[in-house]
Parts: sequence; C-alpha cells; structure tokens
Amino acid sequence: MLDSGQIIADRYELLKQLGRGGFSEVWLAQDKLTDVKVAIKIYAPGMGLDDAGISLFTQEFSLVFDMNHTNLLHPTYYDCWERMPYLILPFCKNGSAFQYLTDNNRITETESWHLLHDVAEGLAYLHAKTPPVIHQDIKPDNILINDENRYMITDFGISARIRSTLRRNQGQESSGGTLAYMGPERFAEKPLIVATSDIWSLGMSVYELSTGLVLWEGMGGCVQLNGAHIPALDEKYSSQLSQFVHACLALNTWDRPTAQQAYEFACSILKQTDSPSVQLKPIAPLFPKTTSPRLKEKFCPSNMHKRIAGWTGLGIVLILLLVKGGSIYFRHLEEERKYAACRTEEDYRDFLKEYPSSSHANFIKQFLGNKVNPISPINREENIVMDSVKTDTAKLEQFQEEPKKQIVHPHPQPSSQPVLPITDIREVRRENEERLFYSCQSVADYEEYLRKYPKGRFVHKAKRAIQQIESEMMQSNPSTQEIHIRKNTRVNVRL
Repeated sequence: MLDSGQIIADRYELLKQLGRGGFSEVWLAQDKLTDVKVAIKIYAPGMGLDDAGISLFTQEFSLVFDMNHTNLLHPTYYDCWERMPYLILPFCKNGSAFQYLTDNNRITETESWHLLHDVAEGLAYLHAKTPPVIHQDIKPDNILINDENRYMITDFGISARIRSTLRRNQGQESSGGTLAYMGPERFAEKPLIVATSDIWSLGMSVYELSTGLVLWEGMGGCVQLNGAHIPALDEKYSSQLSQFVHACLALNTWDRPTAQQAYEFACSILKQTDSPSVQLKPIAPLFPKTTSPRLKEKFCPSNMHKRIAGWTGLGIVLILLLVKGGSIYFRHLEEERKYAACRTEEDYRDFLKEYPSSSHANFIKQFLGNKVNPISPINREENIVMDSVKTDTAKLEQFQEEPKKQIVHPHPQPSSQPVLPITDIREVRRENEERLFYSCQSVADYEEYLRKYPKGRFVHKAKRAIQQIESEMMQSNPSTQEIHIRKNTRVNVRL
C-alpha cells in the first residue's frame, strides 16, 4: 500500500493523497529532481499489473499521449514502477469540481455555463479524433480547476480494455464509482458506448454540482429505461440551464446534443449580459453515426409500445383465424357424416334443410326432382349380384357363355332432364365428375374415371373399388382368364 513519505521511482516523494478511485490513487508529490510539486496518478496501487496488462496500458496510452488542448490536463511523464503504471500531471491547487462542491455546496448559474463550455470544448476535441476518443468516465472527480479557474478534463484515454484489465487484476466485478454517471445505453444487453455517452455524463455532473444531489440514488441511467422522470433544477437556475441539462440526459443517444453543439450553445449563453432573458433555441438532435439503429428502436418507448401492440393484435387475429378454420373444418366433417347417413328421401330433404349450400345440394335436388331415391355411396353394404365362378374349366366356360346379369349399382344414375344452367365453371366440373363417378359399375368404368379425373375428389374411392372388385374376382375365379373377365365384371362395392 502507498503511504506518505514513500519514494516512487527514486524521484517522487508522496506528500498527501488527493483522491482515490476504483483503479487508482492521486497523490501530491515532490519532484526531488526539479523541486517542483506535481500530481502523480498511480494505477493498480499496491497490486500492480501482469505483463499483458502493462503492455496493453502502454500501448493504449501512447495513442493519446500527444494530445494537447487547453481543456485537457495533459500528463508530462509516463512510466511503470513496481508493476504499477503512473502518470505525472500538473498540480491543480484548486482541486476538482467535486472538491468545489464539497467546499461551497453548489455552483452558480454562471459557473455552470463555464463548466459546460470548457468540458464540452475538450470533449469536442477528443470526439473529433480518428478514431474518436470517448472518455467514458466524465464526473466531477475528473474535472479539475486550474490556476486560471478553467475547467480541465483528466483521466482521458483510459479505454474499456484498460478498465477491464484493471478490474481483472484487482479482482473487481465493476467500476462502482462511475455507475451514477453511466447513460441508459450502457445498461443494454450489449452495452453501447458512443460520443454522446460522455454528454449524458456531463449533464449528470452539472445536475449534481447544481443541486448537490445525485439523481436516482446513484443508479445511473438504467432507471430511465423504466420511464424515470428527470426533475427540474432549482428555481434559482434559469429555465435555459434546466432545459439544457434535460437535453443532455435524454434517454435516446440521438436526442442529445453533440459536444460541439453543447460548446456552441454555452458560448451563446455566456455572450449574453442577461442570461435569463435569452430564449433557448432548440438544439437539433444529431444521431451519432456509431449508434446502432436497432438500439434506437429498442430504447424508444413509443416504438416499443407500437411493437407490443402490433404483435398482440397479430396474435389475436391468428387465434381468431384458427378458431374459425377449426369450426369450418369440423362443420364440414359433420356435413359429410350426415350425408353418408342418408337412406331415404326424407333423410335427403332434412339434409337439404340443414345444409342448403352444401356441395351435394344440386345433386340431391336433381334426383329428388326426378322422384329417384338416391342411396348414399358411403357406408352402404350391398349384396354382389353375380353367380359364383367355380374353379373348374367347364363351369367357367358356362359362365362366359351365359349373358352377364346386370346389377343395381348403389350410386344413383344421373338424371336425363337438363340441369339448370350454372355460371360457376368449377361447380359444373364438380357435378360432371360426381355424375361420372356415381355412374361407375365396373372396373373399366372406374379406370375411365381415373383417366379423366386423375386428381378428382373420388380418386381414393375409385381405387378402393377397383381393388375390391379384383380381390373378389381372384377369390372366386383365380384362372388365367381373370384379366378378360375383370374388365367387364359389374359389382356393388363399399366406398
């Protein structure tokens, strides 16, 4: 552990601890070589990093070491001591914005605009780099006040990879000190970090410095995902400042001002002699190019509600369609069952009363008009009217010489009277197919039906009829002349 009076790298004597974070400690130190007081920031104090962590820290920090800006507290030296990376920084005797809050309770309206002006200008410089440098940890502790009372950003260039390495080496699960300054997009299933994430942190910092309170008990932007309301600033602050802070704390990243917009707006306010009289000009929302459109849709409450309502409506429609389709299907099954059960003329008349629009209606009307009592082709057993064919040759020849006896087929014969004209050609085709099938009496008739209607409604019934005829023929006459006989054999079959 670090302690006062300890010498770092045989050069820097620790005098007083200025601050302590989750990953580092900041000390006031005396440079024995130059006899100048400096600030030294030591990372992973007391534990150090492994070789991979030190290599990563050095590589990442080299990318931002040459960045110079008025509002960036730039380190003057970087090195590693006993596996602990450290930075030498100019000492700011005025301390940080957090210390100012501790000493003075709150900052004034003018000081708030100056802080917004300086920090936004420094962020605009970082965000304009290629690739953009996103601070990720803007908070009052990381905003220092120099001797000219200008606000300066420190601790920039610490990437997510370095933070992860520091957490791993120190056995921490998360950086608990920055939770209150994390925007809602950082609590997504796949956390998103964009330039305007720093703007949200800046807005939260100004709110804390103006009110002395951290919003939502330090839970950060995650509570905004559940519709948390952002309270207004005290009445002693102008509506312009309150509206601007609300714009920075917007739920959606694309609704927040960019760092450049925030800087320009703060400049326009500071140029006014009477800031409360200045009318707040709406800041055009600028959606960051790095922000995912899927996140935009996910975090927009109106879009989320629309999607839920849309899926709910679609589910209701599908359920209604399933119910309706099921009722139609079962009604059709019931209709076919009752049609198959018809035996007498009265049965068919009752069937027509119950199912006036049935597909069998025209056929039944046709036969009832001809005073013909149709017999249902389904579930009907009829005796086969033909003599049994004996197995001996003499009786077989006698059977062939005798005229074949005609039988009464269970299907009604088509009416000889003209059928009423039907405009629907599909209905005409259906009736013609039905008439042809019910007129079939032999294997040849059924085969003729199959040739004409290979995909007809009664294909399976016709095939079963042919199989039954052939089976009965083979049982009664398994002779070599079976093929000649089968083409002209007329039987009654169960369909």
